[in-house]
Amino acid sequence: MLGYVRAFKPEMKIKDFELYKGVYCSLCRSLGRLYSPLAQLFLSYDFALAAVLRLAVAESGCTFEQKRCPYNPAKKCMICSRREIIDYCAHALIITVYYKIIDNLHDGGIKNKIVAALIYPVVALMHKKAKKLAPNADKTVAEMMKKQPLTEKKNGVCLDEAAHGSADALGSIFAEGFEGKQKDALYSFGYMIGRFVYILDAADDLESDAKTGSFNPFINENISDEASRAEFADKITGMLNLTQSQALEALDSLEINRFYDILDNIVFDGLTACAKKTLTKYRPHEKEKKTYTVN
Repeated sequence: MLGYVRAFKPEMKIKDFELYKGVYCSLCRSLGRLYSPLAQLFLSYDFALAAVLRLAVAESGCTFEQKRCPYNPAKKCMICSRREIIDYCAHALIITVYYKIIDNLHDGGIKNKIVAALIYPVVALMHKKAKKLAPNADKTVAEMMKKQPLTEKKNGVCLDEAAHGSADALGSIFAEGFEGKQKDALYSFGYMIGRFVYILDAADDLESDAKTGSFNPFINENISDEASRAEFADKITGMLNLTQSQALEALDSLEINRFYDILDNIVFDGLTACAKKTLTKYRPHEKEKKTYTVN
């Protein structure tokens, strides 16, 4: 995943933001403890969502304890007690990063290939450990990475087909370890989040992919002038709004025991803000400004 899924701080209660930040810091510590400080460079808000979600639906609660940040001793972080949940998300993150590096080695641009080649040996060692600790997550992502190139090589592949692989993988990661209706709802939620990220990332990378010849489901879209670019942004916004609404429906069907306000903020306010910011490049007359309306 690519950092598009994060909370929207202006609409969060201070308490909720501190807890959200605590989950993020807990994931950072888990990566360092399990895989090395280098792994912490891959820390992602996207997998912080996975951690918050799995904590939210867990039967038993959790506690947060203040500890000093190893990189800034003057700063204290809230650290979550449910280590097994945070660790699973760390394993899944490393697995995802590994296969992304493999993809860059085969199909990335020159710059991405060089970076991937440099870090591959270390990440491969991390992946070896993560694969043992989270075999189902590894199998899911590996199968997706195997099928995705075949899908992209099809003539006239549609957006639904192109987005299915990554969306399915994220849905499976979110639902791992659960059963029945809860598993179905978790899978559906993860699927829609994955689809949202895929669509937004493809729109964000359209111009660079056109230059490098990389696959992009929107490659035939006309963005040659300001009017067509704005029309393209409107089209993408419509797709994202539909996917976002389906993610919210899945969220509402879950049995959530805690952190609902945090999840709702991420899925509603966070995704909306990120989409608006990302698509600003296609609407230069709508440069993002911080505005507040008080009625």
